[in-house]
Amino acid sequence: MEIKRPNQAPLTEDDLQHLAKLEALLEKAIADGIVTRYELDAIKVQIASNGKVMIEELELVRKFIREKVASGEILIDFFS
Repeated sequence: MEIKRPNQAPLTEDDLQHLAKLEALLEKAIADGIVTRYELDAIKVQIASNGKVMIEELELVRKFIREKVASGEILIDFFS
């Protein structure tokens, strides 16, 4: 399904850099197959660090975490 966002402003260079940092953080978090509570906290801090939540950030989290947890590729460890 294609999702259109006709009112969305183009991403700025700062937005793109922010997304690149988030993507690197997500890749590091899933590298060992287990995402810890501390890694989840760091991801939340990175998302909030620019004062807004962009749809692209949520899509990255879905791609790197949610889909992989649902498929069993990675686990979330809330206790470590």
